[in-house]
Amino acid sequence: MFRLTQFRLTALYSGMLMVFLTLFIVIVYSILYVIITHDQERRVNALADQERKAIEDILAKQTMLDFLDEQNVVFLSEDQFFFYVVSPRGQLMMGDEVNKAVRPALLAALQQWEPDEKGLKYIDVQLSAHQHEFSRFRSLDLKLLTAARPIVVHDQLVGILYVGMDATTFSRLFHWLWIVFIGLAVLFIGVAILLSHFMSKRALVPIQEAYNRQREFVANASHELRTPLSVIFSSVEALEMDDDLKVNEFSQKVMHRLREEVKRMTKLINDLLTLARSDSEHAFLEIVKEPFDFRPHAERTVQVLKELADKKDIHLHFNSPASVVGTGDADKLTQLLYILLDNAIKYTPNGGHVSLSLRVEPYKQHQLLVISVKDTGIGIAKEDIGRIFDRFYRADKARTRQHGGHGLGLSIAKWIVDAHRGTIDVQSEVGKGTEFIVKIPF
Repeated sequence: MFRLTQFRLTALYSGMLMVFLTLFIVIVYSILYVIITHDQERRVNALADQERKAIEDILAKQTMLDFLDEQNVVFLSEDQFFFYVVSPRGQLMMGDEVNKAVRPALLAALQQWEPDEKGLKYIDVQLSAHQHEFSRFRSLDLKLLTAARPIVVHDQLVGILYVGMDATTFSRLFHWLWIVFIGLAVLFIGVAILLSHFMSKRALVPIQEAYNRQREFVANASHELRTPLSVIFSSVEALEMDDDLKVNEFSQKVMHRLREEVKRMTKLINDLLTLARSDSEHAFLEIVKEPFDFRPHAERTVQVLKELADKKDIHLHFNSPASVVGTGDADKLTQLLYILLDNAIKYTPNGGHVSLSLRVEPYKQHQLLVISVKDTGIGIAKEDIGRIFDRFYRADKARTRQHGGHGLGLSIAKWIVDAHRGTIDVQSEVGKGTEFIVKIPF
């Protein structure tokens, strides 16, 4: 229980730290990206506006607008990769780049772009292998931030000016920055999980100590109550044998009621002791696994409960192979069987049916003991099935109190199954009955 709680607290604490760390990384990365990208766009826009003005001033003084064909009248700035002026017919009027060999690739990329109002776009250019001197981070892919401006002279569109800046370095830088952030996130997540584990462990220390003290109190109190209850039960039995009391009907009723209540209290005390032992750190070590035949134990359990079934006119069926030989704790599994059969008889109306079935199935390299206890009782609602193994939980408290239940039997049954590394499933329908299916590695 405490391990599961500690795991949930660790998951909660580490999850919160992961969320804050993720938000921090996303915010920092976004801020850096926006700032650097905005600065690049501002520079390329300023450069494009400056060169457009220079080209329009020169063309305005010419009598022929295509006079500057293939002449470089604008020099590349330090951070500029290229500039081209393309006519409306798609012909290159003028331009320059850092290397003539990349011109075909640049023009091919520009032909696929139809500039919008913003006039900005990142274009990708694939270089050939012999142009590795322009590569960034051992990549032959260039990412160029390009601005487009219309060249208008005397109210006539002469062409489109394209100005490009190399943004490959920044693109790769953000790529590696993202990888670094992810690496740091993984590192800090590991640290967060360790811190969360330590914090949850420290937080559970006082709770666990209080729980242990409570468990020890319950165990000690239950143990101390067993002796006086045994004395009371023996005294009641002795009084019932007294001849003077036998003739008194009222005294007999009181003695019978007292004996039944003492038996109920004794069973409750024994269940509390069993659960107290199941909560100890060495509870699983109390399970003794040894070879035995489970059929004789099941037969004796059925015989013990047959009297209870006969009182309610319930038909008790038993189906099993001639022998069910396996390895486990015979006493604990017999207790499990008693709990399931006792519940089935209690919650089955008069004239109903309760069946016990045993079988052995192959499972991987081992065998599986399958125990089925089926009744035609009142059934269990779907919303209650998930909680019937909780301690002191009773789906119908009034009816359970009428039958003498206290909500511990199925908790003990679940502990016995878990201690044997098995499973217990419930199939039920209200008004039609319930079936408990237990599977134990044998």
